[in-house]
Amino acid sequence: MTTNALTAVVRSEWTKARTVRSTAWTLLLTFLISVGVGVVNCLSVKKAIAEDSPLVRPDFHPADSGFVGVGMGQLALVVFAVLLVSGEHSGGHSGGTSGMIRTSLVAVPRRGLLYGAKLTVGGGLALAVSLLTVPVAFLASERALGPIGVPLDSPGVPWALVGAVVQLTLVTLFSAGVAVVLRSPAMSLGVLIPFHFVLPTLMLNIPGLRRIAYHLPTQAGAQLMEVTEQGGSTLSAGAGLTVLVAWTGAATVAGYVALRTRDV
Repeated sequence: MTTNALTAVVRSEWTKARTVRSTAWTLLLTFLISVGVGVVNCLSVKKAIAEDSPLVRPDFHPADSGFVGVGMGQLALVVFAVLLVSGEHSGGHSGGTSGMIRTSLVAVPRRGLLYGAKLTVGGGLALAVSLLTVPVAFLASERALGPIGVPLDSPGVPWALVGAVVQLTLVTLFSAGVAVVLRSPAMSLGVLIPFHFVLPTLMLNIPGLRRIAYHLPTQAGAQLMEVTEQGGSTLSAGAGLTVLVAWTGAATVAGYVALRTRDV
């Protein structure tokens, strides 16, 4: 039986997502990593300040420390996005395609509708988890800083909290688009994890590539979480949002084109 009703397809994709164990684990890891890394980082910073360590940055601001864990937590969201949209392609025949995606396309012949439903569910789950994770991670991190920690209503913090939620959601959608293009979960993770978390770090340490590094998705999105300007970035929060939206749009369109044009 086929269906072309948007609500029915979204409901079907939601059912798939919540019945797959990896969905719950990766979303839970997003929360745990964000909070855990944030607290450990701030305890370390608190100790370094107490010892008057030269390792403390001269432009250190306690509010920015509240988002360090969130930056690491998005790793789990990248894994979540990949497993959500490319799991149906894995474990199959010579082309690496299983029968699950074929079954889905029989039920939903309109590939764009199926793809849109997957992105809707993935983006919605990422948004929901981010809305919980970001403020909890920030508050836990600031509490770990002790008396130098700042509250949620400190200048610049509310907008940074919103920016962090937006970044996590858009990075999830970007990763989902790339995963649809690559199809294989292993290949997708092999490309996305270095692209998001290794390549920017390397480029930031090479003066000639630093400006380019700030235009990569995670670095552009990081500008949305900054309460104070750090690291010599050439992007404002608005420019960072524009760059991240452009990357996300390009990746999701590429995923749509790939799904529409190839024989799965």
